[in-house]
Amino acid sequence: MSLYDADISETIWNGKIPFKITLDPTDIDIYGSEKVWDPIYLEVSRCSYLPLVTKHVQQLLSNLGMQVPDEVFQSAWYDYERQPLKWHYPVGLLYDLHATDLSTIWDLKLHFKDLPSDSILLRPTPETMQDMFMSMIKEADFLRNGNIKKVMNLSKHDTTQLWNSLASDRYSEFREVNKYLVEYTDSLRHIPLRIYLPDNCPVVQELVSFYSDSEKETIPTLGNILEKTIPDLFTSSELNGRVTIVAHSVDLPLDTPINWAYENLSYADNFLHIVVARKS
Repeated sequence: MSLYDADISETIWNGKIPFKITLDPTDIDIYGSEKVWDPIYLEVSRCSYLPLVTKHVQQLLSNLGMQVPDEVFQSAWYDYERQPLKWHYPVGLLYDLHATDLSTIWDLKLHFKDLPSDSILLRPTPETMQDMFMSMIKEADFLRNGNIKKVMNLSKHDTTQLWNSLASDRYSEFREVNKYLVEYTDSLRHIPLRIYLPDNCPVVQELVSFYSDSEKETIPTLGNILEKTIPDLFTSSELNGRVTIVAHSVDLPLDTPINWAYENLSYADNFLHIVVARKS
């Protein structure tokens, strides 16, 4: 039985994060020293990606008279408190991983030089991001169904619409195509799930069934999944006392049904990204 809630899904999509983007003062040789450039303030969709933010910033700066070659923006990257941000992660996931005070604007620094290739991937362009996004869509399709037939059966028009609607923040157009990929069936296999742990631990991605091992009718909870997936790190008592489980900056109860979480809290890449954060 599908647990999809259209209102929750659209509310998640419409979630925005306030950005303050400041130019790196050491890059002054690129954008010129004759003018002091004020910070840029934006509201950014949680489901968007930093390369799309960069494209918007480029347009704004160009309209303000900044003459920066296009190729410079092909290596533009961001940091938060000197921590380089992985541009291929959804913006909302980055925020949950790095932001410490959710009541304030997110203050990022934009760099045009010296991309730290040991920390983040090269070529953070919208075109590269589009390719990576479609790869994630295919991976999610494979995990759900054991194949990628649904993605491969999309027309070129539908594939283009899937990305363009994300890039332009148009939920109804995105949902029109994506509902075919994520529709509920009785033959679903695994949940596209990634778990992000504290202290820069490797991302956990295990095969998690849509159902429990014993009874297909029994839906496992988020707590069940975490205890089974990372038993050496956490027990139920430790989960309750030491960390909080976060998606879209919302603390999730451990008894949240994993199917409900997946169908309503997934990002546009059709993955459920769960952050295990230490309690302050």
